[in-house]
Order: sequence, then C-alpha cells, then structure tokens
Amino acid sequence: MWEILFFLHSKGHIVMNALESKAPGPSDADSSAGGSALTRLLQILSMFSLDRPTVTVEDVVEAFGVGQSTSYRYLRELSDAGLIASHGKGVYGLGRRIVELDRLLQQSDPLLLAGKKVMQGFEGFCDNRAFLLCAPYNDRVLCVHNVGMDKISVEGRSKEIERGRGTSFSLFRGAGSQVLLAYMPPHQIKSLYLTSAADIAAAGLGATWKEFRICLSQIRKQGYGRTLGRTNPGMYSLAVPIVKVDGKVAGSLLLLGATAALEEGMSLLPAMLTQAAAIAAELAD
Repeated sequence: MWEILFFLHSKGHIVMNALESKAPGPSDADSSAGGSALTRLLQILSMFSLDRPTVTVEDVVEAFGVGQSTSYRYLRELSDAGLIASHGKGVYGLGRRIVELDRLLQQSDPLLLAGKKVMQGFEGFCDNRAFLLCAPYNDRVLCVHNVGMDKISVEGRSKEIERGRGTSFSLFRGAGSQVLLAYMPPHQIKSLYLTSAADIAAAGLGATWKEFRICLSQIRKQGYGRTLGRTNPGMYSLAVPIVKVDGKVAGSLLLLGATAALEEGMSLLPAMLTQAAAIAAELAD
C-alpha cells in the first residue's frame, strides 16, 4: 500500500489529471479549511493501512472537519478516478486503479528495476536469509523488493519477517533505515534531529546531537549498518547504502538472518557492497 502512495505522491500529476477530468476544482471553502481539495484527496488515500483497509464517510468528516456532503464529494472523486471503490453504506476500500499503478510502478521505477536485476545474484545465498531492497519514503523507509525467505528459523522457531515488500518502517529503526540516514545530506539530518530527537534516542542513535552525529559518522566510516533484534527479535540486520554517482543515497541493500548466524552474514558483506555498487551503476545508465 505504501509503495502505491509513494508513487501517487511522487507522480501527483497522474492523480491530478484523473481527478480534474472527473470533478470540479477546489472551492474557496476547501482552500480556507486547510489545504487544497487535491491535498485532501491524497491525505484520504494515506488513511488506508493494513489495520484500516476501509474508510467511511464519517472517518473523512472527523479527520478533516468537513460536512458530510463535502466528505461524500471527496470520496466520489476518488471513486470516479478508480483509486477507491464503494463497498456500500458509505464504506470505501482501495480501487482497481491501484493495481494498475502498481504494475506500472514495477515496470518503470529505476531503483526497483535495477535492484531486481542485480539481486538475482543472491538467490543462491538465501538459506534462512532474506535480502531486501529499501528506498527512502518521505520520513520513512519502504521495502520495494525482496529475495529469499519470508520466514527465518530462530532457535528452532519459524518467525515471519516484518519487512516484506510494501512495508514501510521508521527511518531510525534497523540497519536498512540507519544506513540510509547516515548518507543523507547534513541539513536533512539536522532537520530530522530537531523534529525527532526522542525517537532517535529511543533507537539507540544518540541522546544528544553530538552523539547522533558521531553515530552516523561511524556508520559512514565503516560503510555499513548493523543492528540486532531491533525490528525482528532474534534476527540481525546488515545493510549497505546504494550511493549514486552524484553522491546521493538512492536506497539500501539489507540482509536479515538469525542472530546465531551473524558471522556467516558478515561474510556476505563484501558481496553486498559489490551488488550495491552494481545497482548504483545501473541507475547511472
């Protein structure tokens, strides 16, 4: 779901064109009440999640402080564009257009295409391991592709990985996130600290700005990130950045495995660095 919302956000003109062809422009009341109608429509899409697969007219009324007629109009416009579908009695779920956009995303996203091509080389190293391709998504991180196991055996028990494709997670939790964070521009890192100092401290990245900078500097110096059990109990996460030729970080390559097999996972680090560089080279073509 988050993969689609990222596509809608980054390709907003597609949504705008679909809506403008089916609905009138935003009224003065829309603008004065906190943002344009288009902004509200995108925010309604962001309300959907695994825990909340449907949205009601009343949900929109409560979320935006608008009347029922306005709420119905927003939902009707999204429905006419195929982005949501009515389930009856004022209840809406995601629409068929989402499926179409997902296919388009998988066939056109440069990072995803490069990652799929390069990560085929890991298919022989997936015994009780999983390799994930992660991408920055606003102030979060999104898994866009994975190869290997969906479940990892930890001390004789099978545990499902919590970071499958389409899963978004905190920018501060886990190696796949932290290595992305470490390679972000300094001004962006500073801005994140000013707004998220408590979350950063809770993630073990430093209780002060100085400690935070030192922690990220260490990750950059060693060229990879590593955490134990931060997101998946009993598992390690090992990640390397995908840095483009212009120096900007495009994503991260993440390895998950049982903590007991951490040494074996570390032995794959050189291959991961090579594959991350290969993905970056594909992006440059």
